[in-house]
Amino acid sequence: MVAPYVVVLESTKACDLACRHCRANALPNRLPGELTTEEVKSLVEDLSSSGVKLFVVSGGDALKRDDIFEILRYSSRRLNTALSPSGSRINLDVAKKIKETGVSIVSISVDGPEEVHDEFRGVKGAFKMAKGAIESLKEVGVPVQINTTISKYNVEKLDLLREVVEGFNPAFWDIFMLIPTGRATKEMMISPDQAEIVMKRVTEWRSDGLNVRMTCAPYLVRVMNELNVTNPLPPDRIYGRRSVNGARGCMAGNGYAFISYDGTVYPCGFLPTPAGNVRIRRFSEIYETSPIFRSLRNPSSLGGKCGICEYRSVCGGCRARAFSLTGDLMDEDPFCSYVPRTLRVLSHDKRF
Repeated sequence: MVAPYVVVLESTKACDLACRHCRANALPNRLPGELTTEEVKSLVEDLSSSGVKLFVVSGGDALKRDDIFEILRYSSRRLNTALSPSGSRINLDVAKKIKETGVSIVSISVDGPEEVHDEFRGVKGAFKMAKGAIESLKEVGVPVQINTTISKYNVEKLDLLREVVEGFNPAFWDIFMLIPTGRATKEMMISPDQAEIVMKRVTEWRSDGLNVRMTCAPYLVRVMNELNVTNPLPPDRIYGRRSVNGARGCMAGNGYAFISYDGTVYPCGFLPTPAGNVRIRRFSEIYETSPIFRSLRNPSSLGGKCGICEYRSVCGGCRARAFSLTGDLMDEDPFCSYVPRTLRVLSHDKRF
């Protein structure tokens, strides 16, 4: 059976924040059609039996569900479960309840110093809420991961951003590079040149011993190779693309899947190409047999320069960016500035 490593459930679209970049187009109130408590429990049983390693309960803000603690307790007894709330509703009492569910880690977003974070999150005081949530969780002994989205709002403040995040001393720091979907627009994106700078800085930070990783940045493995940090592994001929020293290619449908509030299954939360619905078929069946997922697990399906790139098996480009910028999820990723070796050789030959 083919199973992803990570499955994320968008348990609700309800959220008290109004983040500029929100993938979910989150709303103040819960929508009808959310998976019920029993439907989520049935999903958990399927994920557990199929071999999923990590189940992330996200949103919107999962804490706006009345049954969230019941769901987390149930899930945590069956597979490794993480919680990804907005951070706006966590005080010491809530943190204690989260601790009692048995979740392994809680992720809170921090996108910069207070003024930057508040502007990005669309609510005055959002930074203070995040800070209070982190402190409350740590006080009761729940490990905290900090998530950061890099955009035009904070890309020029990387050193200050690192200082702010290190001040919280998280268990992990996960850096995303904004993808234009949902509320996020192309104008919010950083440039490909800025992305190269970010990845080089992250590689330096990792060398310094900082426990930082990147999501939605498959190109990191190529940057690490160029900086002589690692060498890319050959294609995994058994299943998809492999991790290379902590850097992995696009995991959409290839080790990762996203389930929306109404049960619709997607390769990732930034890639709006539905593959089925868990109310109709089990998730494990959808993941294993969907043509979309099968294509994403096959590097030879990639188009354009991604399809001929020597890094296609360990990078493959970001499929969500390819879709948002070209309309074709298997097309080349135009956000990547790298010129594959094959194209360089062809260009050189044409000059003679």
